[in-house]
Amino acid sequence: MVRAEHRQIAFGVGLSLAILAAASLASIAYSANAPLIRATFDLTEVEVGAIASCIYLGATASSITSGRLTDSLGVGPVLAMSMLALSIGLVVSALAPVAAIFFAGLVIAGLGYGAVNPPTNVLANPANPRRRALSMSIKQSGVPLGGILAGFIVPVVAAVTDWRWSLLIPIVACAGLALFSAQLGPMSPASAEDAGANGPRTGLRLAHAYTYGFLVAGVQVAVFIFLAVYLVDERGFDPGRAGASLAILLIGGLIGRPGWGWISDRLHDDRVRVLQVAAVLSATFLALLPLADGPWLVPVMIGVGLCSVGWNGVFLALLTEIVPANLIGSTTGVAMLLVHLGAVLLPPVIGLVAAVTGGWLFGWLLCAAATMVAVVVLHAGRTPHIISVVEGRPHVA
Repeated sequence: MVRAEHRQIAFGVGLSLAILAAASLASIAYSANAPLIRATFDLTEVEVGAIASCIYLGATASSITSGRLTDSLGVGPVLAMSMLALSIGLVVSALAPVAAIFFAGLVIAGLGYGAVNPPTNVLANPANPRRRALSMSIKQSGVPLGGILAGFIVPVVAAVTDWRWSLLIPIVACAGLALFSAQLGPMSPASAEDAGANGPRTGLRLAHAYTYGFLVAGVQVAVFIFLAVYLVDERGFDPGRAGASLAILLIGGLIGRPGWGWISDRLHDDRVRVLQVAAVLSATFLALLPLADGPWLVPVMIGVGLCSVGWNGVFLALLTEIVPANLIGSTTGVAMLLVHLGAVLLPPVIGLVAAVTGGWLFGWLLCAAATMVAVVVLHAGRTPHIISVVEGRPHVA
């Protein structure tokens, strides 16, 4: 029985990891290709920031619906629809003759990107709280893993062909996973009731948790979308080297997510403190990024990856411990809406600051400042009260 449960959660984490890696590959392929896409459509800095914003605009629109469908239908149908939407959006943007159609394709892809998180949060959520953050973090490692693949592979393919043909890689990955997910059937292979056996106990107000996600996710996506452009514009990197540097940063994220998850599971009674420590370190490395020269640049980028990209699994584990198991999908759906909304709003603001100031120094400092605000928000949200449920919705008791 125990071995069967272990196989179930291993399957859930593995499939969730693959799906998030494919979704991230699709999303960050645009970031890795940002210098080439900018040249094709003659985009401004603000419009380059809008590449990520359009993806997350679509994600914002689908997050809550995806969460509710996950709670009612299970993971299979929702995952299949999400990966299909990603494939369609990638095809539209790859074939786009003008910028308007390109951005429309991004929004379609974003609908799929936003729908993957609630079902994978159910699929990879174990019953044991001392394994929860690590399991969530391993599956969330799909985001930097997909980014690493995008950073190393996509620019090389784009250099040989062009950026449009390079999108064929995530198209094939997403389409294949859509077909596989459709065979899972309507229900999750893991029991949502078992995953929520250790009921809500975390003393943190949902509104403050959501605000934290809004801020740090906006910063994370700004790092993804602007790093390659920054390295080309101010560090003199060619697009291929800039894409590889983004991959190096994401290696830090790939290490950071399970690392912070492991730490959080050792301190599972105070996951809030773990998130605060990660955010303070993130702000420090972001502030150092424009100052790091020579041999210091790579360690600072890895530090940004470890902390600015490593928070997500702990954050999701925290949310699952605030509400009962039957509301995990809808609660994380709302959280993802705020996460994606941050990704919509913050990158263009940071791009605008860089354009107005004529450089990226104040853009990176703004990222550091927003991250520190998130630390304060978490501190303000601590409460001895437990989140209860009123009329089927999360509510602060």
